[in-house]
Amino acid sequence: MPMYNFVCRDCGQTFDVKLRMSQAGDPQTCPVCGGGDTRKRIGAVASVGGSARSAALAVSAPPVSSPFS
Repeated sequence: MPMYNFVCRDCGQTFDVKLRMSQAGDPQTCPVCGGGDTRKRIGAVASVGGSARSAALAVSAPPVSSPFS
């Protein structure tokens, strides 16, 4: 299941929720203040077993034997 990042418009808290893709658009309840005015944040999706940053670095790094390094 993918992890989605939300922000609460009532208290400003950000939080992550594991949801099925079909549930990603459903409203979520803030775990801090209990508010229902939350919005899904746009950003990199964390991969299972690693972070989005490490995955991006692995994709953007040239191969070790590259003639361009």
